[in-house]
Amino acid sequence: MDLSKLSPNNMMAGGGGLLALISTILPWYGVDDAGVSVSSNAWGSGFLGWFGALLVFAGGLLIVLDRLDIFNAKVAGLAVQQLAMVVAGLGFVLILLKLLTDNSLTKYGIFAGLIGGAIATAGAFLSGKDAGVGLPTADNFKGPGTTGGARRV
Repeated sequence: MDLSKLSPNNMMAGGGGLLALISTILPWYGVDDAGVSVSSNAWGSGFLGWFGALLVFAGGLLIVLDRLDIFNAKVAGLAVQQLAMVVAGLGFVLILLKLLTDNSLTKYGIFAGLIGGAIATAGAFLSGKDAGVGLPTADNFKGPGTTGGARRV
């Protein structure tokens, strides 16, 4: 495994994904009162928390595995970088929704997940710019053999 193949933007995407994964074991919610401390991490905080963090990690991992020539994912007309942008961005949005809908007793873990999501999404975007790939558009989601949403016969 030749890590010298990774550009700073690729490392940014992978590092953000790793931070999001690490954040899942940190306290996301909790209370410290009268010497008693109770906390919950992403795995106990609900679907939005743990699934969002896993999506962010997957987005960063897609970039790293592609650059190391280990795995190349292609979905519809999306380049790997575009797929990573969508996956990591969706994960970031899920974590943000978790924070916005349940913002009482928050701890530093959820903020680490948000920061990791932002870094991974930005790293995927910048990796796409390096590869000459822009933001995904609706045309990227059309499968082969389709034009304007109708299948060719």
